[in-house]
Amino acid sequence: MTTLTSEQISNLRSELANNPQALEALKVIEQRKGILENAAESLATRNGIEGVHDKADLRWFTEILRKCHGYICQPKYQNLREKHLPALIPVIADFLAGLLGCPPVVAGIVATPFAIYIQEEGMEKFCNSYDPNP
Repeated sequence: MTTLTSEQISNLRSELANNPQALEALKVIEQRKGILENAAESLATRNGIEGVHDKADLRWFTEILRKCHGYICQPKYQNLREKHLPALIPVIADFLAGLLGCPPVVAGIVATPFAIYIQEEGMEKFCNSYDPNP
Protein backbone atom coordinates (compact mmCIF):
# COMPACT_ATOMS: atom_id res chain seq x y z
CA MET A 1 0.00 0.00 0.00
CA THR A 2 1.05 3.55 -0.69
CA THR A 3 0.67 5.81 2.32
CA LEU A 4 1.11 9.57 2.44
CA THR A 5 2.20 11.39 5.57
CA SER A 6 0.20 14.34 6.88
CA GLU A 7 3.07 16.56 5.73
CA GLN A 8 2.82 15.18 2.18
CA ILE A 9 -0.95 15.74 2.20
CA SER A 10 -0.42 19.31 3.39
CA ASN A 11 2.11 19.94 0.61
CA LEU A 12 -0.31 18.51 -1.94
CA ARG A 13 -3.04 20.83 -0.66
CA SER A 14 -0.78 23.77 -1.49
CA GLU A 15 0.20 22.34 -4.87
CA LEU A 16 -3.40 21.58 -5.84
CA ALA A 17 -5.05 24.64 -4.26
CA ASN A 18 -6.70 25.59 -7.56
CA ASN A 19 -8.31 22.18 -8.10
CA PRO A 20 -11.50 21.74 -6.00
CA GLN A 21 -11.92 18.08 -6.99
CA ALA A 22 -8.36 17.26 -5.95
CA LEU A 23 -8.87 19.05 -2.63
CA GLU A 24 -12.01 17.00 -2.02
CA ALA A 25 -10.03 13.83 -2.75
CA LEU A 26 -7.26 14.93 -0.37
CA LYS A 27 -9.83 15.15 2.45
CA VAL A 28 -10.74 11.51 1.87
CA ILE A 29 -7.08 10.50 1.58
CA GLU A 30 -6.53 12.14 4.96
CA GLN A 31 -9.60 10.37 6.43
CA ARG A 32 -8.20 7.07 5.14
CA LYS A 33 -4.95 7.68 7.03
CA GLY A 34 -3.09 8.58 3.82
CA ILE A 35 -3.60 5.18 2.17
CA LEU A 36 -4.13 5.95 -1.52
CA GLU A 37 -5.65 2.58 -2.42
CA ASN A 38 -8.31 2.85 0.30
CA ALA A 39 -9.05 6.47 -0.54
CA ALA A 40 -9.47 5.77 -4.27
CA GLU A 41 -11.88 2.92 -3.60
CA SER A 42 -13.81 4.98 -1.05
CA LEU A 43 -14.09 7.91 -3.48
CA ALA A 44 -15.29 5.60 -6.25
CA THR A 45 -17.91 3.97 -4.02
CA ARG A 46 -19.12 7.32 -2.63
CA ASN A 47 -19.57 8.60 -6.18
CA GLY A 48 -21.60 5.66 -7.43
CA ILE A 49 -18.94 3.82 -9.42
CA GLU A 50 -19.91 0.17 -9.49
CA GLY A 51 -17.71 -2.90 -9.25
CA VAL A 52 -15.24 -1.51 -6.72
CA HIS A 53 -15.67 -4.39 -4.29
CA ASP A 54 -16.38 -7.14 -6.84
CA LYS A 55 -12.76 -8.25 -7.23
CA ALA A 56 -11.73 -11.06 -4.94
CA ASP A 57 -8.28 -11.69 -6.41
CA LEU A 58 -7.30 -8.25 -7.69
CA ARG A 59 -7.89 -4.96 -5.96
CA TRP A 60 -9.92 -2.39 -7.94
CA PHE A 61 -7.20 0.23 -7.46
CA THR A 62 -4.61 -2.11 -8.97
CA GLU A 63 -6.86 -2.96 -11.90
CA ILE A 64 -7.53 0.70 -12.70
CA LEU A 65 -3.81 1.52 -12.35
CA ARG A 66 -3.02 -1.13 -14.96
CA LYS A 67 -5.56 0.40 -17.31
CA CYS A 68 -4.13 3.87 -16.64
CA HIS A 69 -0.66 2.53 -17.42
CA GLY A 70 -1.64 1.62 -20.96
CA TYR A 71 -3.10 5.08 -21.44
CA ILE A 72 -0.75 7.42 -19.58
CA CYS A 73 2.48 5.78 -20.78
CA GLN A 74 1.79 6.55 -24.43
CA PRO A 75 4.46 8.63 -26.18
CA LYS A 76 2.09 11.63 -26.48
CA TYR A 77 2.19 12.02 -22.68
CA GLN A 78 5.98 11.94 -22.37
CA ASN A 79 5.95 15.58 -21.30
CA LEU A 80 4.08 14.64 -18.10
CA ARG A 81 6.99 13.76 -15.90
CA GLU A 82 7.58 13.90 -12.18
CA LYS A 83 6.45 17.02 -10.36
CA HIS A 84 3.67 17.70 -12.83
CA LEU A 85 0.76 16.51 -10.70
CA PRO A 86 -1.59 19.39 -11.60
CA ALA A 87 -1.19 18.46 -15.29
CA LEU A 88 -1.46 14.72 -14.69
CA ILE A 89 -4.82 14.76 -12.86
CA PRO A 90 -6.90 16.04 -15.81
CA VAL A 91 -5.32 13.53 -18.21
CA ILE A 92 -6.18 10.64 -15.89
CA ALA A 93 -9.63 12.15 -15.21
CA ASP A 94 -10.41 12.22 -18.95
CA PHE A 95 -9.37 8.58 -19.22
CA LEU A 96 -11.41 7.52 -16.15
CA ALA A 97 -14.51 9.42 -17.32
CA GLY A 98 -14.53 7.26 -20.45
CA LEU A 99 -13.46 4.06 -18.73
CA LEU A 100 -15.88 4.28 -15.81
CA GLY A 101 -18.66 6.19 -17.54
CA CYS A 102 -18.76 8.84 -14.83
CA PRO A 103 -19.17 12.62 -15.04
CA PRO A 104 -15.96 14.66 -15.44
CA VAL A 105 -16.25 16.12 -11.91
CA VAL A 106 -16.42 12.62 -10.40
CA ALA A 107 -13.55 11.49 -12.62
CA GLY A 108 -11.46 14.43 -11.38
CA ILE A 109 -12.04 13.42 -7.78
CA VAL A 110 -11.31 9.73 -8.37
CA ALA A 111 -8.28 10.49 -10.57
CA THR A 112 -6.45 12.32 -7.80
CA PRO A 113 -5.22 9.27 -5.79
CA PHE A 114 -4.10 7.59 -9.03
CA ALA A 115 -2.18 10.68 -10.14
CA ILE A 116 -0.57 11.00 -6.70
CA TYR A 117 0.41 7.32 -6.80
CA ILE A 118 2.04 7.76 -10.22
CA GLN A 119 3.86 10.90 -9.06
CA GLU A 120 5.09 9.13 -5.91
CA GLU A 121 6.24 6.16 -7.99
CA GLY A 122 7.76 8.47 -10.58
CA MET A 123 6.36 8.59 -14.10
CA GLU A 124 9.47 7.09 -15.66
CA LYS A 125 9.55 4.20 -13.21
CA PHE A 126 5.79 3.68 -13.48
CA CYS A 127 5.95 3.49 -17.27
CA ASN A 128 9.11 1.38 -17.41
CA SER A 129 8.52 -1.13 -14.65
CA TYR A 130 4.77 -1.51 -14.17
CA ASP A 131 3.59 -4.79 -15.67
CA PRO A 132 0.21 -4.15 -17.30
CA ASN A 133 -0.30 -7.87 -17.97
CA PRO A 134 0.65 -9.96 -14.93
